[in-house]
Amino acid sequence: MTPAGIRFAADGMLQSLATWLRALGYDCLAGRAQFGRRLLEQAVAGERVFLTRNTHLAHDWPRVLVERAQIHHIAGETLPEQLREVVETFSLDPERFLFTRCLVCNEPLRAAEKSAALPHLPARVAAREEHFWRCERCGRFFWHGSHVQNSVTRLRRWLEK
Repeated sequence: MTPAGIRFAADGMLQSLATWLRALGYDCLAGRAQFGRRLLEQAVAGERVFLTRNTHLAHDWPRVLVERAQIHHIAGETLPEQLREVVETFSLDPERFLFTRCLVCNEPLRAAEKSAALPHLPARVAAREEHFWRCERCGRFFWHGSHVQNSVTRLRRWLEK
């Protein structure tokens, strides 16, 4: 499935999973300001899949809200298990959209000119890299350095059966 076809909201227990879904290029609401019933309400309003490990939602929150939500209870206990579960359950493409979304803000990244990025870069990065992306919301710049290759290697290892 493409990022345009599905959006997620991850509860407080799944913040690392949310970050990795963003790394894959998928829209995933999460964070300190978004949690609990409020996040579930946002998921329902935004037609998002609510990812949680909480098996007591029906007891904790209004039944009408829980019934309207598309909830996926994550069974995996470790981050690799959780990510593999979501990728397989929702047929996500784990390679095509890598690093197209801000890991912090969840916004799609836009190509940026090197001249715009230079004042914000360490000297070694400015000397070595030519392609940059920027998050319009938080202003962070991104590039495909060794951290990206390390993340891709880790991701492939996690998703192996």
